[in-house]
Amino acid sequence: MTAPNEAFHQQRSQESNCELLEETPLLGYPKGMVRAIALSCCCFQIVLVLNLTTCTTASYRYFILRHGETDHNAAGIIQGSSDVSRLNKRGQAQARAAGIALAQLDDVTISRVLCSPLARARQTLEILNEAAPLPTPTVVAALREIDLHSWEGRQKKELKALFPAAYAAWKADALGFTVDGHLPVVDLWRRAAASWTEDLRWEAVAARPSADAATASTLIVCHSACGQALLATARGLTDPRQFRVHEFPNCGCVEIEWPHDEPHATRWRWRLPALGEWQR
Repeated sequence: MTAPNEAFHQQRSQESNCELLEETPLLGYPKGMVRAIALSCCCFQIVLVLNLTTCTTASYRYFILRHGETDHNAAGIIQGSSDVSRLNKRGQAQARAAGIALAQLDDVTISRVLCSPLARARQTLEILNEAAPLPTPTVVAALREIDLHSWEGRQKKELKALFPAAYAAWKADALGFTVDGHLPVVDLWRRAAASWTEDLRWEAVAARPSADAATASTLIVCHSACGQALLATARGLTDPRQFRVHEFPNCGCVEIEWPHDEPHATRWRWRLPALGEWQR
């Protein structure tokens, strides 16, 4: 028969084990999920109880959408951050289709809209709004397209003939690509990374939703290179050599999931032109 003193110490030892294990991640489960733990040993048993209901983390969603096709896209003319081109008929149809797709979202609510100041992005947003009524947009200068300086407004085939080395770098060497003494891709990546801190994340604005607003989302209407830079830097990928890894088609759209207490987004997927798998 176990003496009272010995029984007390045995019980206290088991309680201490539970308290210790409750503070220790178990098989990948975070702290707070383990309420009590018991391991079967020769002399004692402990019961394992997992509280799975406490593992949810509020996340904000960001949809990054490129504008529809423009007359310059169709003609092979470099646009950059110039504001001359406009949506052609194909681009307008792409924007209408994207608006219909956004209107059918049933798992999120678009509660904020941010837009590039360039006309081709604003035109796209106006057409989106016809099918999917959206909040009043905020125009953000940092969402303009990559600055290509003296290349803007010129035919791609002309630039390729005049500046073959630079044009090759534009296609395959983000760090080595220069125009008029500037490093356009490097500059864009810096701008995108800074914009998440200054303008785009809910944490950067006073009127962000509460932490339990799991369906809150932001729609960002911008451009191809800018969208690539935003997608990469949201995930903590600040190396400009990520350029062209995930290129946006006209009216292509990605969805980013970003837990409110994390420094970077944790996963993303394509929403348009077709729904893709979540990626890390």
